[in-house]
Amino acid sequence: MSQARIGQDFLTQYCRRLKGLGADLTINHHLSMHFAHFIKLFGPVYGWWLFAFERFNGLLEKVHVNGHDGGRMELTLLRHWVQSHLVYEYVLSLPENAHPMEREYVDKIIKSEGRSERGGMMAELAIYRSEATTDAVKLPRIVGKEIDLRDYLGPGTGRLYRLALDYCRKLYPALHLIDDFSSDAGTLFAACKVARALPYIRKHGIRYGSTANRRTKADSYAFITDTASSRRYPVEISALLGFKVQDNAPHICAVIRRFKDAENLPAFPWDL
Repeated sequence: MSQARIGQDFLTQYCRRLKGLGADLTINHHLSMHFAHFIKLFGPVYGWWLFAFERFNGLLEKVHVNGHDGGRMELTLLRHWVQSHLVYEYVLSLPENAHPMEREYVDKIIKSEGRSERGGMMAELAIYRSEATTDAVKLPRIVGKEIDLRDYLGPGTGRLYRLALDYCRKLYPALHLIDDFSSDAGTLFAACKVARALPYIRKHGIRYGSTANRRTKADSYAFITDTASSRRYPVEISALLGFKVQDNAPHICAVIRRFKDAENLPAFPWDL
């Protein structure tokens, strides 16, 4: 709560200065005076913000409706929403052995709808369909230079190298990877030669960035699913890395930090 109170103090000073300059304040300025109270009641903002709902409203605004009353407009919106999600789920679950005609028909629907509905659900499907690969991950055209894992995230972050080494040891057990400061026998895991920084990746048509990249920092939040418990957890993506060890195929991974909630905070929706 200390950070929330500090932020609330800055917002208060901001609104007072605006008022002193004679600027007109809006309802959002008034609502900002209650943020600390809301955080105390409901927990971290990411647990109850409405960005996802605003995006869905934006998608519905792009639907062409006839404007008739009596529920016709609502029915059109509902049909479009259900159709988009059915197609989306169908594309994600399309089996590898699907008939070519079936794939061609789905692509035809997505492309035709995407051209007439830029920014809508079908356009997003078209992006996903064009970018989908066997592992559903698409890399940027320009990949960053090789980085030094010992100080990539700033001074005192040498633990990233140890995390990367332990992770790659599990990926490539036959290589017997060793620390680049070690004199043991094995394959050297050079801190400045095995990894490249990625500005972002796209998975299922959705872009994910990282806090390590200034331009994609806004896309650095996501959910991960624990395969053991099937529970979802909110995380911050600290870095996106591409590893290339020996002659093995490049491997993409994300360095994440999991958000933690205090015991006295309400349960999040995914915990219900």
